[in-house]
Amino acid sequence: MAGFFIERLVVTGRGKKPSTIEFSDGLNFIVGPSNTGKSYIVECIDYLFGFEPRKNKPFRFDPGLGYDNFKLFTRTPNGTVIFERRLGENKITLSGTDPNFENRAYSIGHTAKYNINSVWLQMIGINEPHKILATKDGKVRQLTWRSMLPMFFIKQEHIARTSSVLINPSVMPSMAETASKATVLFLMTGMDADSNEVVEDKKIRTAKRNAVIDYIKSTVGRFAQREGELLEMQRRLKANSPVFARYAFDDFSTEIDNISREIEEMQGRINSNIEQSKRLMSEIYANNGRLTECETLADRFTALRSQYLSDIKRLEFVVDGNLAHSLLPMTERCPFCDSEVQVSGDSSYIDAARAELQHIRVHLTELEKAERDLAKKRSSIESIIEKLENKKRSIDTGVSLELKPRLTELKEKLSTYRYILELNKELEVIQNEERTFNKELTEKETDPAPAEIKYDIDRFFDSNTLQAFGEKLIAILKACHYEGAGSARLNMNTFDLEVGGREKALSNGGGYCGFLNTVLALTLVEYLAEYGEYSPGLLVADSPLSQLSESEFKVKSDTMKAGLLEYLLSIYKNDIGKSNATTSATQIIIIEQKEKLPMLDSIIGNAPHVKVIEFTHDKNHGRYGFLEDVFEYE
Repeated sequence: MAGFFIERLVVTGRGKKPSTIEFSDGLNFIVGPSNTGKSYIVECIDYLFGFEPRKNKPFRFDPGLGYDNFKLFTRTPNGTVIFERRLGENKITLSGTDPNFENRAYSIGHTAKYNINSVWLQMIGINEPHKILATKDGKVRQLTWRSMLPMFFIKQEHIARTSSVLINPSVMPSMAETASKATVLFLMTGMDADSNEVVEDKKIRTAKRNAVIDYIKSTVGRFAQREGELLEMQRRLKANSPVFARYAFDDFSTEIDNISREIEEMQGRINSNIEQSKRLMSEIYANNGRLTECETLADRFTALRSQYLSDIKRLEFVVDGNLAHSLLPMTERCPFCDSEVQVSGDSSYIDAARAELQHIRVHLTELEKAERDLAKKRSSIESIIEKLENKKRSIDTGVSLELKPRLTELKEKLSTYRYILELNKELEVIQNEERTFNKELTEKETDPAPAEIKYDIDRFFDSNTLQAFGEKLIAILKACHYEGAGSARLNMNTFDLEVGGREKALSNGGGYCGFLNTVLALTLVEYLAEYGEYSPGLLVADSPLSQLSESEFKVKSDTMKAGLLEYLLSIYKNDIGKSNATTSATQIIIIEQKEKLPMLDSIIGNAPHVKVIEFTHDKNHGRYGFLEDVFEYE
């Protein structure tokens, strides 16, 4: 089977009965009289193939008919791919079950990120973009689905043309022949512009050569300007810096190493002093803590002294009061009743007060000794703190006023030396580059001017390929009872069929041209299906026999029409002549007037691989035409 085949075409519109055409995956005939919409089928399929309407090439479908939605159902080995497009839109929406295709909207412009061109190419197995040779001058262009479509999708307006059906009529004449041949070559062999080793034309190569020369000159000019700037900077340094008086340029590397080592040593000393300062600070903090403890203890001693003195005063008052009391006269009778009073002489509390007083005085003496010891300790700590602070101050002063300024001086000196060294190196590099570019400039200027190169696409066609194509062409023409079929060949100059050494356009009228164009297109799709690298698997021909008139004295079975029908039927038969729709990898759709094929029914019989869709142009008999609700076609 081919990469895909068309299952059906559905055209709908608001309030319109859907118009559907079901296709066989083999041979299809759409027949009927004029004005039944047969060619509309071709136009609708082309619209879903990505046709882009232009002012001078509109979409040939009457919008006044009320139909505005077009749907093409296709089948691939992995599922279905459905194409849908509305009238007047420049995008086609994809849906279906094939997982290889992303369901989304695609632009009909082939330069868009998501474009329908790449989808149709993928449908026939072309998954990567390719460029093909477009002109004999070596220009290339993108391979597109639309560029190959006219070779196997032949509209009524092109079926009888005198030029080759293999040459795309929509391409500029200057590019048509080479581009069309390159497209066929790619389908046959997979050979694209990269395989052809395309060299650019003379104008482009000359322009590039001149551009390179201009670039080199510009670069050399920039180098010369920079060299002058560097030399001026070097001159000013020599004039203003005493360093140049002591050292040559080559000595700066050694001096930089010496300064770097001194900086490293200086930084080490600074780091060591900072660490020592931190340790001293820690000791100062520790001694300040001890000093605080002494002050706290001194405050407590002061409070305790005050307490002791207060207690001594209280006890002395008790003892002295008792002594005074003892000297007063004792009353022995009650002043109220004059009775005798018993006076007790308890003196125990006086003795206790005296003992407590003595005890406190001893403690006060010890407290005074402790205060003196604490004062000595406090003085010692304060002395230690002062020494530590002096030492730290000395270290910090040395770092700030001596070491760090020296380090800054060394770094500035190192920066200056490095600048001088880099200046010299840049100057050396620029001078070397100047020599290199000047040499290259001389070589480019003395190179011979680019010669004109012509690309003959014909030389890429292998003789075996052309022979196999010619044999297929002869076999089809013989089957069609065409006179002189044995001498038929593909003329590579015209890229068209030639019989008996005579070109098609010079020896045949319109009817024969239409017939021969169909045969040549059939030969191509049959060859690609059997031998090609890529095959469209499809042939659509609109009115290939309409203009063909044969002698009335010929036996009907010997006519070219009958021969063509017999051949089309034969490609869907196996080796023993039995019908088998799977024996061909090509789906064929022929649109023709019924009266031009009077022998159709008798030839095809009930072959299962053949489908005939007939329009009658009569409302009372069969199907009137393609569009169900339309009974007159312009």
